[in-house]
Amino acid sequence: MNRKRISMAVCLFVAACGGEDPEPAAEPIAYKDMSFAERVVFMNDVVLPEMKEVFVAFDPKFEAMDCATCHGQGATDGTYTMPSAQIAPLPGTEEAFLEYVKDPEAARWSQFMFDEVMTRMADLIQVPTYNPETHADGFSCAGCHTMEVPPGGTP
Repeated sequence: MNRKRISMAVCLFVAACGGEDPEPAAEPIAYKDMSFAERVVFMNDVVLPEMKEVFVAFDPKFEAMDCATCHGQGATDGTYTMPSAQIAPLPGTEEAFLEYVKDPEAARWSQFMFDEVMTRMADLIQVPTYNPETHADGFSCAGCHTMEVPPGGTP
């Protein structure tokens, strides 16, 4: 065996046997502390695959889910602005929302969003989930959806 093959064999053996990594793993960065570029990587590597799995389990039509599914035009222009005007707006008052969920399909989607999407996204981006009693400023529907402005008022 020549020196090059011996060196390669030693390197492979050390790697296979759990040799020391030349650089220690970096501490994870909280989402709120990530740069824009780090957030893009995190969204592509963590959020998109996990949320796609959640959505596909709910409805297989989301098999083609990509950045534009949630970010709409923001995925094209690179801003990734949320909430997205390309996602269906939701009723902006409690009364209007209660009327909205009388429709069985709206109720089905709302339950899915509340039970699966809202809590999972809050966990992924490390913020509390909206709860009017404990976390009024937590992640809510308005993190992704625009809210309809009621006649003569604000949502």
